[in-house]
Amino acid sequence: MVGDTVPYNRPDYKVKHGDILYVRILTMEEENYQIFNSDDFDRSSYGSGQRNNISVYINGYSVNQEGNIKMPVLGDVYVEGKSISEITEHIQEKVDRYLIDATAIVKLVNFNVTVLGEVRRPGNYYIYDNQVTIVDALGMAGDMTDFGERKVNIVRHTPQGAEFASLDMTDRRSYSSEYFYLQSNDIVYVEPTKAKRLGFSDFPFAVLFSAITTTILLLNYVN
Repeated sequence: MVGDTVPYNRPDYKVKHGDILYVRILTMEEENYQIFNSDDFDRSSYGSGQRNNISVYINGYSVNQEGNIKMPVLGDVYVEGKSISEITEHIQEKVDRYLIDATAIVKLVNFNVTVLGEVRRPGNYYIYDNQVTIVDALGMAGDMTDFGERKVNIVRHTPQGAEFASLDMTDRRSYSSEYFYLQSNDIVYVEPTKAKRLGFSDFPFAVLFSAITTTILLLNYVN
C-alpha cells in the first residue's frame, strides 16, 4: 500500500532585527584569528564543548535596527532578511578580500519557541535548528495530554504585530501550512478539551464508579 503524499513548504529562516548570530572566522594564523574575531572567544576551545550557551549568546552579534551586525575589520554587515546560508556566503566574500583560505561560520543563537497549555512539559525551548516544525515542538514538550485539543494555536510576532493561526493536527493539510514550520519566538498553545474546561477531568469518577459497583453488589446480595 502506498501512502498519501502531502506537499509542504520548508522555508529558510530569514534573520530579523533582534536576532543574535554566532560568527567565527577560522584562519590558520593565530594573529589573523584574533583580529577577525572577538577577544572573548578562545580559539582552543572551538568545537571542544567548552563554550556554553550563555557565553555564545553574550558574545554573539546582535542584529541592530538597521539590520546590520558590527564585526571586527569587516565593520557593518547587512544581514536582515537573509537566510543563514546567504549570510555565510556574504561574510565569506568580505573575508576573502583580506585573507586566503579563511572560513566563515554563521549560526543562529536565539531560536526558541514557547509551548503552553495541555502539554506534559510546558515551557520555553531553545532549539539548535532553524527549521523546526510544530510537531517537533510538541514532541519536546512531551506531547499533548489526554485533555488537549488536537487544534493547536500559534502566536507569531511580526513587525506589523502579532499573527494568530490554528492548525488541526488531525488534518493532513496542516503540514502544508505556512505555520507548520515555526519561527523564533513563536508561541504554541494547546487548548483544553471541552471536558477539561467544564471541569470533568477533576471529577472523582473512580470513587463514583466504586460506589455504584458496591451498591449493585449489595442489592444482589439482599435479593
